[in-house]
Amino acid sequence: MAKEIGALFHVDEVQTFGVTGKLWAHEHWNLPDPPDVVTFAKKLQTSGAFVRSGLRPDRASRIFNTWMGDPSKLIVADAVVKCLFRDDLVRKAGVVGVGLSNGLADLQERYPAILSQARGAGTLCSVDCDTTEMRDRLVRALQNKGIYIIGCGDRTIRLRPSLVFEDRHAAVFFDIFDAVLAAVPA
Repeated sequence: MAKEIGALFHVDEVQTFGVTGKLWAHEHWNLPDPPDVVTFAKKLQTSGAFVRSGLRPDRASRIFNTWMGDPSKLIVADAVVKCLFRDDLVRKAGVVGVGLSNGLADLQERYPAILSQARGAGTLCSVDCDTTEMRDRLVRALQNKGIYIIGCGDRTIRLRPSLVFEDRHAAVFFDIFDAVLAAVPA
């Protein structure tokens, strides 16, 4: 559609790089052409942008900030990418993500008055709460029990664990989340 109207197609992969079971989340979309711009950061431990050739700056220093443009950041990115492939972390995120999504759906089924709309792609998962207040209460309770988790939007709890997150970590999370939900007065 962007091409049809003469617009550039920019995909923001800052939070999705490597966590959906594919290196790039947009690989799931079966696009006929690659995006014009893809931005990335977070899991790559640096940030940057891939841009199609006609959009690239004429001088390397045109894109430079704390997180990108510094050649030393390439050393970090290279080490991270090597680790991703060596340890098969992208594929594992997809596999573990199925368990996370299924676990959230199970909790939603068991606590329908509190949770709804469980969803996910790889380990990037979320579930909605009935109210903002309930979401905030659950997030605080989970954090008090050692779970690093945040709210998103108005009523959503979002999971975006590290790339080394495994089924055993998910089991700990679900035990704690179940206990937190069970403690909510009916």
